[in-house]
Amino acid sequence: MHINPDHFLETPEGRIWTSERNAVAWKQSFAALDEALRGRSARSVVYIMVGCQASGKSTWARARKREEPHAIIFDAILVKKSERHPILLAAGQYQVPAVAVWFQTPLQVCLERNAARPTDEVVNEQGLKNVFAALEPPQLSEGFAQILEVKYNDA
Repeated sequence: MHINPDHFLETPEGRIWTSERNAVAWKQSFAALDEALRGRSARSVVYIMVGCQASGKSTWARARKREEPHAIIFDAILVKKSERHPILLAAGQYQVPAVAVWFQTPLQVCLERNAARPTDEVVNEQGLKNVFAALEPPQLSEGFAQILEVKYNDA
């Protein structure tokens, strides 16, 4: 399952973001995570995307889902340890290994990719820069079974 809060912001008119809609989208994402974990298989792994907007997370997630149908992929910026913690707790409750997928795409590349997105998916440039600056590298001590580092040329 590919879980992305942005998917819950989609409407027939495109992606519409408000703080209220965003809060609901995150609740829906955690409900989807719980559902996926309850329906897990013995081969399930939770992949937790770590990286700023336009770093390649969703592209990687779509490719991984084709290669690994039992994967549970939580696809959001999740740049802070505190943001990753509830996902790690949920995976741990169901004894599903969690893997951090850390995107190390240069800021300039993220800015260029962001500018090329459809209008309703473009992130505020300063917001993107703030997220990039706030990134806390994932650590095994958080509870990850593994950390996959995705370099720019791999993303």
